[in-house]
Amino acid sequence: MEKYIISNREDSNGSRFLGMLNAFYIAKKLKCNFLFTWTNTLEQIALDNMNKTIDKGFENQKIISTNFDLKEDIFDKNFLKKYCIEQNIIPKDIFSDYKTPLNSFEQFQKIFQNTPYSYFEIPFYMRYSWKDIDLNDYLIKCKQIWENEIIFNDKYKKIIHDAKEKAKILKNFCALHLRNGDTVYSYANFRKFNTATTYHATPYELAIEIIKNESKKQTVIIFTDDINSAEIMLDYLKLDNVFLANNFRDFNSMSSTEMFIYDVTLMSYSTKIYGSYSAVTRLASAISGHGSHINIHDLLNERQKYNILKKYYHCLDIHRDQKAYSSFYTYLSGLKTGIKLKKLQNYLEDALKLDLDNNKYRIYLVDCLMKQGKIQEAENYLKNIIKERNKEFMELLLPSDKESAFSKLLINYHINNLKKYPLIYNIFLQSMNKMPFYFTKKKNKILLGKFLRYTPLRRFF
Repeated sequence: MEKYIISNREDSNGSRFLGMLNAFYIAKKLKCNFLFTWTNTLEQIALDNMNKTIDKGFENQKIISTNFDLKEDIFDKNFLKKYCIEQNIIPKDIFSDYKTPLNSFEQFQKIFQNTPYSYFEIPFYMRYSWKDIDLNDYLIKCKQIWENEIIFNDKYKKIIHDAKEKAKILKNFCALHLRNGDTVYSYANFRKFNTATTYHATPYELAIEIIKNESKKQTVIIFTDDINSAEIMLDYLKLDNVFLANNFRDFNSMSSTEMFIYDVTLMSYSTKIYGSYSAVTRLASAISGHGSHINIHDLLNERQKYNILKKYYHCLDIHRDQKAYSSFYTYLSGLKTGIKLKKLQNYLEDALKLDLDNNKYRIYLVDCLMKQGKIQEAENYLKNIIKERNKEFMELLLPSDKESAFSKLLINYHINNLKKYPLIYNIFLQSMNKMPFYFTKKKNKILLGKFLRYTPLRRFF
């Protein structure tokens, strides 16, 4: 029976290309066939949560969207004929690491060899989740696959060539990738789902500090989907050896996928890559040969991040959505550092003023008040929220069709579930009905929280 390793991503360019690269790599290791799909539309979750009209602009901001080209506009015809299949050909009964997460290639190999499946899907983040991947082998093979076996058409070959020529001119440079488009701006709802995109994006305050330090050693190139904000940051920094990748190619004439391939190629020739755990950074790192990938959020401890955020707080005249994101990040770092909650509450209030439609900040403000022991104030604040935006607020806090993204914050409703606070009590009851297993698992934490709710230790719940 023929067996295939398949990449079947429906989301952004980064995840699609990284999925292809990883599937090709594993197929070679197992000496079997590689296949990939390339749908013409985004996955449903993206379609449901994004303004599809966004391409290169939003409220006078230059933004590179997650839109992608048709496969026929990217790849060589013979390459497509050999490796690309339509989604409807794939049987529903396939093995997928996304559904059955594994932590090693050894585990996957046993399943591959001993199960009757024909199609096997591995995760695009495999390098980070499978503990026994030989990193040197992975990096060598991925570079070879990208350069010699994933065959682009002539237009894309020219884009890759131009990026390589630019890398030769730049010589030694450091790359900083900032994914601050759909993860932050209010044209997409992703920003509302608790911290789902918080650590995909990067506050510009942290970027400033990294650039200042790196520019003392070498040239720094900034890669981002949020062009205007980066331009404002460069103007603020006024450093002669810091450049924006957007200035090396034509933003107006190139598609999002074309710009993506140019950027990833150029980024892969840097001496080191700073970025979040977005697929863009991971792909550039995988094809670089050296594998450098410094996660900005892991580089500094929470106190260092909080101090830097405070130092440069809103120093840039950038879009209000970016400022709101920075305010929220400052709150989170301060919370983990032990800064007084009364002071941190101001950052949440700033975030809400800047992004009034984002009920995430209201959810956190209620939680912040309860952490301070201000239960009646939290109840009163909830009363105003329910009066003005009951449906939107409750659907975000306790969605009808899936588990809440704010499950950890719901703990405080269980700790303070007194009938004299009817709104808090009602949310406690609803959450218990919708997520009984989660709160059963957390019963000891809730009991401890009830015991400590009249002490300063309540901030840890």
